[in-house]
Amino acid sequence: MKEIRKDSITGDLVIYASYRNQRPHDMVNTGENFNGNGEEYSSECPFCRGNESKDDELKDSIELDGDWVSKSVANKFPIIDMSTEEIFGEHEVLIETFRHNGSFYNMNIEEFQFFFTLLVRRVDKLEKEKGIKYVNIFKNFLRNSGASLMHPHSQITSFNLIPPEIQKELQVAREHYKKKKSSLYDDIILAELKYQKRVVYNGKYFLLYVPYATRYNGEIRIIQKDDIEFGKLSVSHINEISYILKELFKKWKTYQGEIPFNMLIHTYPVDNKEKDVFRTHFHIVPRKYNFGGFELSTNLFVCGTDPNQLAEFLKFQ
Repeated sequence: MKEIRKDSITGDLVIYASYRNQRPHDMVNTGENFNGNGEEYSSECPFCRGNESKDDELKDSIELDGDWVSKSVANKFPIIDMSTEEIFGEHEVLIETFRHNGSFYNMNIEEFQFFFTLLVRRVDKLEKEKGIKYVNIFKNFLRNSGASLMHPHSQITSFNLIPPEIQKELQVAREHYKKKKSSLYDDIILAELKYQKRVVYNGKYFLLYVPYATRYNGEIRIIQKDDIEFGKLSVSHINEISYILKELFKKWKTYQGEIPFNMLIHTYPVDNKEKDVFRTHFHIVPRKYNFGGFELSTNLFVCGTDPNQLAEFLKFQ
């Protein structure tokens, strides 16, 4: 079956072709030598606890019994810094856990809670810096997703501008509000809950689902139901999103192994919240497949993952 679908959040056009995932491929080791059962400490890793002399500037940390369990440091090789007036901001690395062999696939609920507590704190701090218009949050897991180090970490970049991808999502949401007189994200939540077949988990604060159309084969999304800013999330929000990610990656590991992925958290711009049209949301993107010449030459994206089937496999309570 082939049909054109439109991503409701980004506006991207997607060719849904259900047979494409059945194409033959050479065998590739997507695990990239990651070993979740390996050692908790590596003497060569700058992010491991005990190697603090190899770290850059410490920004903040969560401590337990006198030792850090999650911390944020300045990126030694920043994409963005304060050296120019044209584009400026900060670039931090959040070390999610002290365990070198940790990952979203094996972190416990407390590790997720420590990480998100620190992440919320850092976003709140960076949004208050002079001239900052947006704080970007992303995670790369393994080389195929863009990671340069194996130790589990995420990154934050603050900007004096709103990135084009966020501007695009805002424009799609504004057009929906103008036409429907309702929030795009509220309408997605209502529609998914009514349909049910793409819902993976329905919480008090977050909805986890597989989108009907997306440029990324097998992408999973999380929409925050209320309009509380990311830097102001409560303990209850943090506990729920920690539970969701822990259970999701446990199921995802069973589905396709510890494959590379990106997690992108899209939040409100600093000075223009637009809470009537926008919501904080997560894009969780598997990096099992790369774009080919067709996608790059046409800006049309081909997806072969059935969202109903994927959601049914990933569902949890």
